[in-house]
Amino acid sequence: MDNSRLHELYLGDQKDRESVYHSKARVDDLSARDKLRRGLVYEMISQDAVKSGVDLYHAAVILQHGSEAKDFLAAHRLAVLAAIAGHRPARWLLAASLDRFLSAVGQPQVYCTQFEFDEGENKYRLRLPIEESSIMPSEKGMLDVPSVGERLSQLNGRIEREGRG
Repeated sequence: MDNSRLHELYLGDQKDRESVYHSKARVDDLSARDKLRRGLVYEMISQDAVKSGVDLYHAAVILQHGSEAKDFLAAHRLAVLAAIAGHRPARWLLAASLDRFLSAVGQPQVYCTQFEFDEGENKYRLRLPIEESSIMPSEKGMLDVPSVGERLSQLNGRIEREGRG
């Protein structure tokens, strides 16, 4: 049985990501909500209340929106477990959480899943450095990781739809 409170936290996390945040005040508010959700997720983990593949995925998504390497590593561990449990969306998340962890510890990302917003150009770009040669050519497909071009189109399309492009 899935954890309904964790599901609510996940829905709140996802709702917060429906918009592009252009002001520091809005980003700060988002960061505060993310921190609160992470604290609750870590508490649930310590109480062994994160059990199903869906729960593992929901917890991983929330921790992926953390601020420290330990959050991204925890997100990666949970995403791996969710994928092993058969929750398909966790495949992409295990790649993205590894890339985010690697970036946080000063290493190049390998799956090219992490992007950053360039305020001067008002668009997203791939976060560097990258080191794609360390993965098998088929790996991205196995993990449902879109190409860099596809993901940039998706991210920058959000900006255009909001009338910012």
